[in-house]
Amino acid sequence: MDFQTLRDNCPTWQDYIHHEFVNQLATGTLPKQSFQHYLKQDYLYLIHYTRVMALSVYKSDTLAQMRVGQAGINAMLDLEIGMYLEFCEQWDIPLEEVENTPESPATIAYTRYLLDAAMSGSLIELYAAIAPCLMGYGEIGQRLKAQGFVDNNPYQPWIDVFASEEFQQVTAQNEAFVNELFAGASPAQQPKLQKLFNTASRMEVNFWQMALDLS
Repeated sequence: MDFQTLRDNCPTWQDYIHHEFVNQLATGTLPKQSFQHYLKQDYLYLIHYTRVMALSVYKSDTLAQMRVGQAGINAMLDLEIGMYLEFCEQWDIPLEEVENTPESPATIAYTRYLLDAAMSGSLIELYAAIAPCLMGYGEIGQRLKAQGFVDNNPYQPWIDVFASEEFQQVTAQNEAFVNELFAGASPAQQPKLQKLFNTASRMEVNFWQMALDLS
């Protein structure tokens, strides 16, 4: 088993990658309020995601696996969370508002699902649950770059992050790591890994929809 197998057998993967939120983002037609709502909720999501990465260190069997988890924590705390706070500032969202925004039902459902998978399952199950997020944004960035950018898109800075060569390299490294983990899955484990992946992908779809609906 590998990431591609999970992806190809996920019924909602294309709904996630080609969601209307992403399409409107690419054309610059996404309502400002939807992007602002997304930024605030994704900041809250990333806080919990960092906790999941901390659990990945705890669940690791080898020093190399622990270092991957540590790198994920560092990337969240030192780079990505800060990047989202910068986006919030650029989109007229004060820090106090970001930090005091209630979690939406979609954010609660998704983050608690990941935390439950991380706490109750093995390392390989943890990575099956976070794989849609871990690799999906790279695929979205690659797709948007391939289809071409529109002029004067206010969302271009966000697109540029995930379409960048640096982010694509990180995504490839992450895929190689999870493939190494998934290769050790027994036939009996594979249905559970697929279920974890499928559910997380469905949660990603719901997260985009939440932003569109301002829910």
